[in-house]
Amino acid sequence: MGIPVTIVSGFLGAGKTTLINQALQVSPYPREEIIIIENEFGEVGIDHKLLVHSEERVLQLNNGCMCCSLRSDLLAILISLLETIEEHQQPISQIIIETTGIADPQPIIQTLLTAPQLRGRVYIDSLLTVIDSDSFEFIEREPQALKQLVMADRIFVSRKQNLNLSALKKLQREIKSINPLSDIRMFTHSETIQKKDFYNLKKFNHPLVFESDSSENHYNGKHYHQHHQVHEFKSILLTSDQDIKKDFLLQWIDWLILTNQGSLYRFKGLIALQEQDFIVAMQGVNEQVNFQYTTRQKDQTTIILIGKMLDEERIKQSFDKLLAESK
Repeated sequence: MGIPVTIVSGFLGAGKTTLINQALQVSPYPREEIIIIENEFGEVGIDHKLLVHSEERVLQLNNGCMCCSLRSDLLAILISLLETIEEHQQPISQIIIETTGIADPQPIIQTLLTAPQLRGRVYIDSLLTVIDSDSFEFIEREPQALKQLVMADRIFVSRKQNLNLSALKKLQREIKSINPLSDIRMFTHSETIQKKDFYNLKKFNHPLVFESDSSENHYNGKHYHQHHQVHEFKSILLTSDQDIKKDFLLQWIDWLILTNQGSLYRFKGLIALQEQDFIVAMQGVNEQVNFQYTTRQKDQTTIILIGKMLDEERIKQSFDKLLAESK
């Protein structure tokens, strides 16, 4: 599979660097086996101190980690890093990419998924997005911040001490309404996270799962959707107790991707196929989609779509047509 890559995004001042510093403190790996790629170096960097030593665009941190600036092309940097690692036979256990506050994680994901030079050498473990609990109303009005939220596998909420339980639950519901595929973790600047919350999550390609609080998300209709008048992001849930014919499913997915280019960001599903005895897991990002066989007994098909300005009625009709053709 290669080296796991964790992408950490979040708007300006959300606490990305704090989260990464905490992750380094609890790392299961030696510091010299971790590579950190930053979009740009700020006044306060990872662990606050950098050794001014540059080779192959790689800077050595005083804690032993390697760090490089992502001002130039990500693919070129990764290829250069991997060649250096392989040339020196240096064991690397983790790559962390920290994006700038305004960065869209989508091009990074596309590079990691599609570049043939990276195939088998790296893989996306998870996309983590950090938000400040005090700034959520601002995030809802900022398209790039919302895009980071929509793309996330796990959302870390930087919790302030004065955030009461009622406000916390409200915030969690609002986050889930935007991205029902993600899970949520709280963290503070004074308490270090646990390593199991950051490393080896394998969430990017993990099958669809609802957390225990899903009852609050009202997934109790055949077609679930959330409307957000401010930002026009939408999540749609499609379910059916009927087994689906594989060929028709693939045609439907091709249609879905083609007609929603640039607006369908992520989708996951647990599919009951007529040709399989067990559930098949589906995971898609933009125009990329893959399937995994599971040992889960077939029950119902469940598909979640997340995107911007999705035509819910048209998608609903196309899904109903898929079911009719599969009978």
